[in-house]
Amino acid sequence: MATEIDIQQQVVEHLQLHDYYPKKLTREEVLVVSKSVITPDELSDPGKIPWYILQNLLMCKYEGRCYDLDQNQSLSSAAAFSMSSFLQDYSEDVDHCNEVSPLDALVAIFLCCDNFLRQTLIEKLSICQLAIPLLIPVKDEQWEMLVWGTATIRKKWKISSGFSCEKFMTAHELPIVSALRIGRPRMSKSKIVNCIINEQRHDIFFHSECKGGHLQRNLSEGLLEMTWYLPNETNKNTFSDALTFINLRGNSSDFRSQTQFLSEISLVTIAFVSSDDFKEHDAVLLKTLYEQNGLVIFVLDGNPGQTFTESILKIEKSKQIARVNASNKNQFKVSREIWKFLNLYFEGVHRNVVPNRSIELCSEVARKMNFHVDEDLPDCVEAKQSVNMLLKHVYLNGKEHELPLQLIAVSVGENIKEQHRLLRKGNMEIEDYVDKIKSEMIELRQKQFEINQHQLKKCTYKLFRASFKNSLVKRKYFFGFIKLMSDRYSIDKLHPIRIEYIEKWNRLCNATKCKPEMTKASLQSMKDKLNDLEQKLSRESLGLEHFNREIGQNYEMSSDLKLQTDNSDLAVVTAEMLLHGYPIELMNGDASHVPLTWIKAVFRSLKYQVGNKKLFVLSVLGIQSSGKSTMLNTMFGLHFAVSAGRCTKGVFAQMMPLDSGLNEETKCDYLLVVDTEGLRSPEFASSRHSYSHDNELATFVVGLGNLTILNIMGENPTDMQDTLQIAVHAFIKMENVNVNPSCIFLHQNVTDVAASDLNTTQKRSMLEMLDKITKIAAAEENCSEKYQSFSDVIHFEENKDIVYVPSLWQGDPPMAPPNPGYSNSILQVKQRVVECMRNSKPRSIDGFAIMLTDLWNAILCQHFVFSFKNSFEIQAFNALNTEYLRQSRVFRRNAMIYNHQLRNECRQITVEEMEHNGKDIFDRYWKKLEQDIVTFKSSMNGYFDEETIACQWKAKMELQLDDLCKETTKELNDGITSVKNKIIGRAEIDARFNMYEKEIFQKSKQLAEDHRIKNLSDANLKCEFTKNWNKWISDIPGGEDNIDVVESFERIVVESNLKRDRDEVSRVLLSDLSQIEVQEKDLHFNVLFDQRFLTFRLDKRSYLAEANSSLHKIRDKFSKTIRGHISEGSNYTKQLGMDLFSSLLSEIGAVKIDDKIHFTLKGRIRLAICNFKWFLAILQEMQDKYRGEHDLKIYITLQRDRLWHMFRDECRELQISVKMASVISREIKSAVEVSLPNKCAIEVIDYLRKSKLFTNKMSLHASLLIVMAEKHNFKSFVQYLSDPIHSIEHFIRELIKKACFQTNNTGNTLLQAVYNHNVREIFAEQN
Repeated sequence: MATEIDIQQQVVEHLQLHDYYPKKLTREEVLVVSKSVITPDELSDPGKIPWYILQNLLMCKYEGRCYDLDQNQSLSSAAAFSMSSFLQDYSEDVDHCNEVSPLDALVAIFLCCDNFLRQTLIEKLSICQLAIPLLIPVKDEQWEMLVWGTATIRKKWKISSGFSCEKFMTAHELPIVSALRIGRPRMSKSKIVNCIINEQRHDIFFHSECKGGHLQRNLSEGLLEMTWYLPNETNKNTFSDALTFINLRGNSSDFRSQTQFLSEISLVTIAFVSSDDFKEHDAVLLKTLYEQNGLVIFVLDGNPGQTFTESILKIEKSKQIARVNASNKNQFKVSREIWKFLNLYFEGVHRNVVPNRSIELCSEVARKMNFHVDEDLPDCVEAKQSVNMLLKHVYLNGKEHELPLQLIAVSVGENIKEQHRLLRKGNMEIEDYVDKIKSEMIELRQKQFEINQHQLKKCTYKLFRASFKNSLVKRKYFFGFIKLMSDRYSIDKLHPIRIEYIEKWNRLCNATKCKPEMTKASLQSMKDKLNDLEQKLSRESLGLEHFNREIGQNYEMSSDLKLQTDNSDLAVVTAEMLLHGYPIELMNGDASHVPLTWIKAVFRSLKYQVGNKKLFVLSVLGIQSSGKSTMLNTMFGLHFAVSAGRCTKGVFAQMMPLDSGLNEETKCDYLLVVDTEGLRSPEFASSRHSYSHDNELATFVVGLGNLTILNIMGENPTDMQDTLQIAVHAFIKMENVNVNPSCIFLHQNVTDVAASDLNTTQKRSMLEMLDKITKIAAAEENCSEKYQSFSDVIHFEENKDIVYVPSLWQGDPPMAPPNPGYSNSILQVKQRVVECMRNSKPRSIDGFAIMLTDLWNAILCQHFVFSFKNSFEIQAFNALNTEYLRQSRVFRRNAMIYNHQLRNECRQITVEEMEHNGKDIFDRYWKKLEQDIVTFKSSMNGYFDEETIACQWKAKMELQLDDLCKETTKELNDGITSVKNKIIGRAEIDARFNMYEKEIFQKSKQLAEDHRIKNLSDANLKCEFTKNWNKWISDIPGGEDNIDVVESFERIVVESNLKRDRDEVSRVLLSDLSQIEVQEKDLHFNVLFDQRFLTFRLDKRSYLAEANSSLHKIRDKFSKTIRGHISEGSNYTKQLGMDLFSSLLSEIGAVKIDDKIHFTLKGRIRLAICNFKWFLAILQEMQDKYRGEHDLKIYITLQRDRLWHMFRDECRELQISVKMASVISREIKSAVEVSLPNKCAIEVIDYLRKSKLFTNKMSLHASLLIVMAEKHNFKSFVQYLSDPIHSIEHFIRELIKKACFQTNNTGNTLLQAVYNHNVREIFAEQN
């Protein structure tokens, strides 16, 4: 009919859609982010009607399908109402010719939409429980069946067995019930069908009593609409299984093709007949309905007229025909009678007269009737064929075989994390371990390369790779079919696994409750089977993201191996698809890893295609199944996957352009929406690894977004608090990452309309809690001045950023429509998002890629923080470590004293006394050590009793304590063994020495005669002595083994109290340790510079100079400390190294410049490690000196001069008294020279430490400045500024001289008093 084409054009022109007709309106144009919201009051402009409908449907607001222009006009003119005008308006026929029925407007929109936008709209109509168009008019008297458009509709319901069922509805075969009218009956067909399908009084099919229902329908006549009835456990008065309902618009007599189509596919046809308006040509239709295979229910609006009665009588009586007389009955009663007939048919012998059909099967009937099918376009057909061929191989061989690179990607991700965190290093050197990991990485990439070479020959990869060279439209179809068919495959494959899982889970629950006698092994076996099924669910799932991961891994493998392959189009096409609404996976959901090389390549290509545009990133975070994806889909009309359970896995981003108005206001070009998998997933629930996974995910998502919506189910935010605390702590630690996140707390499923007002106290408590955890985290990271509140880390406004949203569904699913209040609340959240966009600083595409890279690299280095549940746990763990360190230091110090005393006591006894009393001596010290061990363990147990939160680490700490006690006990045992061996060795040497001494005396008498005769010089005598000496000492044993100073360095650093910063320690150990000077990144410039003051110094180099000066002072101080140990004759021990490193950390941490600038935590760690490495040479010198004094062979060698003098005296004619005096003099001199300086130095130091000048470093520095000021010597200030370290050293030397040589009340100096005291002690010991 030519008039039909005219009607299409008239409606399209009236709605101002001519620029988009036919099929020119795309999904990308509709999903543009806009600040404008069209209200019903604006619909007097016909051009806004289509956008009003689209706006509401995309936000899942079913009320937006209908509108009533008359109502708006009457409301606007209510003030001018009068009875006369009412009577005048009533008496005149209202002209609605310029108004368009809502159903006609919807059809017009579909005529203008391309196939991809149609698919999106049909999804939204289905979610809204509104009828979806199945057959729509097109040009030239043709009709088009929307098979592609309906292909993505997925529904869930409960089947009669009690299990849930999930199906794609176009592929699922169901009984079909069709509804049509003959003539114009005095009842609403669509309204009655609505009552049959849905008892919730929801208008699935548009009818005359809907808003705008009084308007004449023109374009929608002949339209076939479709919906489904889906049962659940609560529907007792409806059907037991799912049904498909199809509704024909208009008089069926005028649309014979549609009627014939319905007759062929329907199990039951409900024909609504007008008893008064039944025409002769309707009788032909009546006969057609009777002759169909399916059953017929006639619904008459009154007593049958003559024409209808005669037509019925002419029909053969062999077939059962149900009749329902609707006269004098309301629609509910009529629907109940129809419902009874339908149940009778479904449960009776007529159930199989017409086979169940899917929409895809119905399309074959449509093609026979010359209806167009939207899937028959060449691009769509070719894409479908390619996908069928591709997936055939995946179905046959399995995902692991056809998509193998991503399986290896899991190991790649684990290795990258291990390379940063070094959790399994063991006793390997860091460099060796990192080299090992890198080698494993190369092996994994090489394995991927070898597999890929084989994959290039496979059909799966070739077909998917070839799609990248297709046109954009064909590629969209290709991607769409992969997603559709892989999702279908996953549903069919996973359903029996889920049923098996439920059955085994029920058995486990029953066994736990009813059979407590079951062994742990049996219960564990049942749990293991459940875990295996969970892993199987993950393995068997298949989606578009798995194919994209394979492409991404191919690109990363080629990049890492530096292969000369042309893979540039992979990133280019992915970026192009991102621009057209297809999401990109930022974090691999299976590996929990971000493929940075691939992601950066995609965003580089994106920049090349659109320029370095500005992005505003909106992310969402929440626990699993809290409605995150649904919320984003409602807010922006997107189609992120939604489902109960782990539907989204990983992190996905989707781009949306901003309209010109919003672009000018916000200076943003695109909105990047980031959807994430839910926190607290079941697969991680039983392990502490869930903390790490969730905390990493939360930090990544919150850090990535300019704004993050924290999605909370219910009014209580407790579920998110722990994860949010860790994210805050992580951001404080990651100072090098430029993130400025902000957040909105969105509480879903809150039914109380006054929740926002009633929860004011809760809001305040939550804010106080957030501020508290921020302060705790800041204190732990030594930056309390910078972070005082939660908003200092994550921007948050209490009065604006807490939103309460009602429940999603208006009734019980699966037949419940979305709650309009939900959509309205989400719209308010969207407006808040737009407001945040106006006030934010968007990132360029380059900036986003850099920030994402920095953020993920920082997360890789922060494993310590992520391994805790919340900040309170971190605080408790650090407090536990501090307490353990304090107790262990006391224990170690006592052990060192016992060891020293034991050695001294053993050195003073003979070999015989050692053999008889050695065990008693050891037991005495061993008992002291045992008592200290008991005290140590008792103190730690008392700590655990008081701090219950720390009990979760009690077992680990007890292992450390046991190891420490065993190590200390071994040191004590080794000590007495070493001393015993030395005493025995010394006794043997003494015995030999006495023997040699006698031989020397014998030989000296003989040599003396020869020398007197020959008159040999001392040189000749010494030569003779040397010849014999080498023989005497050749058999003397060596000393004990010593600690390797260099090797102990790394162990001391790793085992220090920096365990919580293990990631940073590992990073420093891998860097250049020769950089002992302060660098700019080591300082925290926590100061607001004020140019009004003369003391302001803009150049940071001056601060660096001061910091280096302070560090020089620390270095010199520790150098002198070590020198002091050397002079005291101490040996290098691991404990000495640990104390040195701990003190070094404390000293560096205490440095402040101008009382404002101090070292960052990372700087403190780096400088302490590098400077500790610098001290190794002096520590090696200490060990060498100790060996020289305690190694028997070396010791005897050092006595050579003394023995030579004895030999020489024997060769001279001297009196015995002179000889003895010479010997005694040498021994006393040696003893005094060794012991007196050390003893005096210790006493001088103890004396000086009592002075206030040496209380701390700052006091000494202040004293220096005061002295300099009092002298009024400008030269001293110049010297101080140019070389402060030298000035301080000079000042300290002067103080020591003054203290040592200043006379006291007795007339003696301090040094004299100390020397006299120690000399008296030496002679007292000799007596």
